[in-house]
Amino acid sequence: MRLVLLGICTFGLALYFAAPARADCVARAGSIFFVTDRQPLDDNQLFSGEWGTDANHHAVITSGVISAPLDKSNESRCSSQAAFFKALRSQFDPKRPRQVLIYVHGYYTSFVTAVETAMALQKGIQFPGPMIVYSWPARKTSVLAYKTDEANVKWSMPHFEALLEATHQAFPGMPISLAGYSMGGRFVTNGIEFLRRDGCGNCFGRAVLFAPDVFTADLRSALTSANLCSGKPLSHPIASAHVLLYVSNDDRALRQSEKIHGNQRAGQAGGDLILCNGVNTVDVSYLDAGGKSGHGYLLDPQVQRDTAAAFAGVPPTSHLRGLKQVSRSGGIYYELLPSSDNPPR
Repeated sequence: MRLVLLGICTFGLALYFAAPARADCVARAGSIFFVTDRQPLDDNQLFSGEWGTDANHHAVITSGVISAPLDKSNESRCSSQAAFFKALRSQFDPKRPRQVLIYVHGYYTSFVTAVETAMALQKGIQFPGPMIVYSWPARKTSVLAYKTDEANVKWSMPHFEALLEATHQAFPGMPISLAGYSMGGRFVTNGIEFLRRDGCGNCFGRAVLFAPDVFTADLRSALTSANLCSGKPLSHPIASAHVLLYVSNDDRALRQSEKIHGNQRAGQAGGDLILCNGVNTVDVSYLDAGGKSGHGYLLDPQVQRDTAAAFAGVPPTSHLRGLKQVSRSGGIYYELLPSSDNPPR
């Protein structure tokens, strides 16, 4: 179902739906929710890498549920905002507090790949609530489309914030957790600030950033303004921090981004690590993960197990996390070392 965002995008902007194209969305076991401002397609790609706009150049946002195998027969779009949140409500565990996780993918990613990754992440981290994939119009045509994707992030950001606002209005006081990969970390960075400035102390749950392609100073500033980064990290924390940041010194994709932007990215290990109370920074440089680029480690089993433990509140010093604490002059961070099942390179 198409959801049209009208007018100039501002804080708290409402979401508007057009008439349904098919049966209303119904969530079932194995389903995952999606919201996207990509252009809808009539084939099994489902959505393109172009902006979704109507004849008046207003953003067209599609929401719904989808299950594997990922094709049109397993995609169900929502007829209204109420229908989307009704379907979401049906997936809350009545024995647990309500909570939701929103995942945002990186650049050079198709809609189908974004959903596949989200489904693997949902299974790996065992989040105790429904998961929404927010898919912005990343180009899958060429890795050279990096600058175009950066522009698309800026175009899409108000629609993402509108989703956060609509979710908050539908479920007042419910914690919303965020997960971002690569360029998707820019949405998480803005999302943290957005949720924390909304005046609701419980609206932000947790956040995890995998290999964030974000200017380190921008993320640090956002966390500081959200009161999530103050002072040095505790040496003996009793629980995991609200923000989990994975970094690597072996991430060649972020090295290229550093060359393009002229500044260190938040997902790079090095001299400008974010070290503060409120953030657990975990260096995964020693894992043999992430492929040739060293950038795709978010689906590594060890990383996912660590993320699951962090989201469950397990402190980084617990033996259950298997992290090595490292001290430097700026504070404490952690290293995720290869387990016996994953020997070092």
